[in-house]
Amino acid sequence: MYNKNNPTKKLTSSQIAKLAGVSRSTVSRVINGYENVPKATHDKVMQVIQENNYHPHLSGQLLVGKKTGTLGFFWIKGEGPSIAQSELSSAYMVHVVEAAAQRGYLILTCILENLTDPENIYWVNKIFMQGRIDAGIFIGVDNNTALIEDLIAGDNVVGIFDHYHQERSEPNRISANYEEATGSKIIDYLHSLGHKKIALIHGDMNRYSSVKRKERFLKAMEGYGMEIRPEWMCVGGIGEHQGYQAAKKMLKRSMAAGELPTAICANNDSVAFGVYRALQEMNIIIPDHISVTGVDGHIRIMDPPLTTYAFDYQAFFSSLVTRTIAAVEQKENNLTTEFIKGRLVEGKSCRKIGCGGEGRCPS
Repeated sequence: MYNKNNPTKKLTSSQIAKLAGVSRSTVSRVINGYENVPKATHDKVMQVIQENNYHPHLSGQLLVGKKTGTLGFFWIKGEGPSIAQSELSSAYMVHVVEAAAQRGYLILTCILENLTDPENIYWVNKIFMQGRIDAGIFIGVDNNTALIEDLIAGDNVVGIFDHYHQERSEPNRISANYEEATGSKIIDYLHSLGHKKIALIHGDMNRYSSVKRKERFLKAMEGYGMEIRPEWMCVGGIGEHQGYQAAKKMLKRSMAAGELPTAICANNDSVAFGVYRALQEMNIIIPDHISVTGVDGHIRIMDPPLTTYAFDYQAFFSSLVTRTIAAVEQKENNLTTEFIKGRLVEGKSCRKIGCGGEGRCPS
């Protein structure tokens, strides 16, 4: 929207056309995504647009100062499954849409693989700068994402799932987070069952919840005097296949050493599902040989049912959407960050450790 050589001067579409050596109508067709523009011309216009940070505003459709009554929903899926293929992801989206609708807001949905690709960054910026939305709800972003910081610095209201910086409390930085004590409460539970030999499959260390969960897992284990063995510690990301791969490697290392852990704590339920598959392939019975725990409260039915630390995602996203809208409407005393408490849901994937036998490799 600004000339990079003179940040205070806005460029017009006519000036963009002149810089690109094309007509104004061609610039309009590129901006609006028409397919009848040659690729070379399209790329040339896009380069000029990006170099000059040009974002045409919807001034012809929006009155000055009037809100759109629309929230952007930005799902950053990474390499994971689509929303339609993930029960939990689908539930996230439904909860966001319902929470917005209850407050009279519409949702504009944008599904992206990442927020580092220049074209993705351009499209997100464009949506905000054109005034299409009043605020954005982001799910799946790293805790230190440059675009998020740029949007907040530009006075845009941003609501973020699983994001926290203790030293930052801008009124337009809204977040909803998992209970920080989640990891320690799972270890407390396993300790109550007599487990001392526990393996950890950590999540994506770019996510705030994964960092905090790992920290609390380890702190609780140290508090109980449990041995933290390197071969039982690994990173499994946030997806089922990542959990499967991490579990297979960890189990093979453990079997080579002649001793398995008695329990595996997965960073989330999806990772735990991958652990189930790895154990089943290796004829290791849950929970007879190894107990398994997750985090989320996933609706998928497993055999045996997974013991997990569950969260009410309807409350989670209601909190995030409500407080994001409150920031848009500049309501006083709006809480910028909330940590949502969970609860332990006992399935049948954990057993009480008796005398002898635990930690042995199955025949």
